[in-house]
Amino acid sequence: MVEKTIRELIERELQKPTPDWTFIETASRGQVDSDPNTVRFTVDAGHIQRLGAELVGKQDTALSELIKNAFDADATSVTLTFSNQDQPGGSLTITDDGSGMDDEVIRSSWMRISTPAKIDQPLSPLYRRVRAGRKGIGRFSVQRLGRRLRLETRPRGLDFGFHVYFNWDEEFRPGRDLHDVFSRIERFEKEADDTGTVLQIDDLRDAWSEGAIARVWRSVMLLQPPFPISAKNAKMSGGAQDPGFAVVINGSSRDDKKSEFSIEKSFLSQAIATITASIDADGNATVRVQSSKLNVDDRQAFTERYLSTGPIELSAHYFIYETDTLSGMAQHAAAAMGRTFGGLRVYRNGFRVLPYGQASDDWLRLDIDVSRRALLVPGNNRNFFGHVELSSDHNPLFEETSSREGLLENEAFDQLCHFVRNAVEWAAKRVAAVRKRKQNAGQKDFVAQPRKPSEFLKDLMDDLSTAPQGSGGSGGRVPEALAVAAAVASEYEEEVEKARAAALEYEEMLRLLASLGLSISVFGHEVKGAKDSLSARLALLHDAIADVPEDGIRGRLERQHGQLQAVSDRLFDIGGYIAGLMSSTESRELRSLSVIGSLRRFCQQFSDYMRKQGVTFEIDVQPQTLRTTLMHSSELDSVLLNFLTNSIKSMRQAKVPDRRVRMDARADGRHLVIGFEDNGLGIDKGSWSRVFDAFYTTTMAADDDGIAGPGTGLGLKIVADIAASYGGTTAVADPSPGYTCRLEFRILAESAS
Repeated sequence: MVEKTIRELIERELQKPTPDWTFIETASRGQVDSDPNTVRFTVDAGHIQRLGAELVGKQDTALSELIKNAFDADATSVTLTFSNQDQPGGSLTITDDGSGMDDEVIRSSWMRISTPAKIDQPLSPLYRRVRAGRKGIGRFSVQRLGRRLRLETRPRGLDFGFHVYFNWDEEFRPGRDLHDVFSRIERFEKEADDTGTVLQIDDLRDAWSEGAIARVWRSVMLLQPPFPISAKNAKMSGGAQDPGFAVVINGSSRDDKKSEFSIEKSFLSQAIATITASIDADGNATVRVQSSKLNVDDRQAFTERYLSTGPIELSAHYFIYETDTLSGMAQHAAAAMGRTFGGLRVYRNGFRVLPYGQASDDWLRLDIDVSRRALLVPGNNRNFFGHVELSSDHNPLFEETSSREGLLENEAFDQLCHFVRNAVEWAAKRVAAVRKRKQNAGQKDFVAQPRKPSEFLKDLMDDLSTAPQGSGGSGGRVPEALAVAAAVASEYEEEVEKARAAALEYEEMLRLLASLGLSISVFGHEVKGAKDSLSARLALLHDAIADVPEDGIRGRLERQHGQLQAVSDRLFDIGGYIAGLMSSTESRELRSLSVIGSLRRFCQQFSDYMRKQGVTFEIDVQPQTLRTTLMHSSELDSVLLNFLTNSIKSMRQAKVPDRRVRMDARADGRHLVIGFEDNGLGIDKGSWSRVFDAFYTTTMAADDDGIAGPGTGLGLKIVADIAASYGGTTAVADPSPGYTCRLEFRILAESAS
């Protein structure tokens, strides 16, 4: 009966001059869904809201995606104008001059979730830009930014454009079926050559700080290659030349911000060397490596001639992601840039040729040779940021495949690969030689040595003595060169003296610890031997006190006996711990330790002492199967004891009523991290970098209770040395809520040993 009624309603609606197709679609869908023999997935309208929050978590990321969408649409400019952005509820207008969208693209791409358009078409149609957007999350970026959107788009070649309106929170609310949400679309007249898109976003969800806008600028700077393509390759045969991409945010242009946020300033300046190489018209190849950090400027001519390639130019920045080669940039941040953007790219006629230089492409076999240790210098693709330039006029034998995925692999391509690989490998090895690093596995009997000032001066004098007489002023350069040499020698000798002084201080510390170790070993042995005797006598004394008839005298004796019992218990706690520690130290065997087992055993060892100090312990190890690399168990005990003694002193000085200690551990890649937290005085951030230095202490005057002891400044230095010996580090970190200090001990985990 119901089926007949629905059919009649649909037939009646179809007979109208202007049927309500929305009603027909809804009624038909209801009829289909009522079929008892089939089921299908449906989508809640609120899913749009969840996708916006989960796919695009940060507001600056959302805005960067919308700018990338303009770039992908072959826009030459995009302008962002905020209004009242210093608080939620403001508005943002994004205007670009890109290709725009017709109604079919709006329906099939903008309004369709999880469209593969950017995967199927990796290059933009007009300027053949490599797509920058992330698989169609632009619409969710808009939803993430504001509650309402007015989309205006003017497609190229049509004399009309489109307006589409969205009220995200009202129309896409949970509980509605996504099929039942229709957005209003309107046409308007325009000129056929008037193109572009305007996103009017109202009722912004967040305020926009200067920091958030700065992060957007950093993302914008990475949209196009940081390497300028030479003029000879700026000519495009058979297509439109990319005029560039200008971004304006609240009146500030990309050029205005370039010096502040440019990749050249923030990242490329950190390169340890620059590499330039070329093949001339006769097939002769040369390579040059320059490094102001290493005072290197070397050239090399190739013996092989490259007759098939034509003239070629290569330019690259070479990075070594180590702390001593980076200045003003964190090692992890630089390495992340390398993983994301590193590689040697190929440009033909001024345009990027994929896949060369992509993270997954190893067209020069650099990654594979480094992984096989055929090449020992830092030489992965991520260590190089550079490009090779080709053009149809100068390099006619290079042609792209019909699928536009790479170049035809002919003789010219083979020679190109050989030339680029030889150039960057020679440069990387030259840098390694200057840094006294081993270059390849076949380098026998290699011993890395620092370059001595005398060697530097000798080389300099040799260069000056062989300069041609009357060649134009080597004499005028001599004083300057000698001044540079003197400065280098002075700097080197100063560093040597610092290292020598540090070594002597460290040796003194080791001698002190060695003598303390012998004394502590004897102490632990004697305490262990006296324990039974003292316990028996205390028991007899307790019985004797019980027989004292006078209540007042007996009470005073019982109090004295209790205090004596507490002192002896404390002595036996530390004595037993030291005896066990020295016993485990006698064994030289290294073994993998259960982290949770070690922490629980440590807590149990000091449970009585902690109870008397009013300290509660908390342990959290995730996963509980976490194990250390091969190490001495006594060393981990030493780490925990040093952390504990520091916590006791800190909490005692802070006079906190409820003293708490928390130990946690987690896996972190190849390492495990043990955290130790307390609610004492904490550590001033200005001292974070010094607390693990030898002889640095803030507790020299602390009371000595027999376990915590006075501060000597050696404990945390020992912890740092133990961490370093097992491939790790130590650090002061931000504590968890409810705690004031957190120390972290990082070493290799079992799987990484």
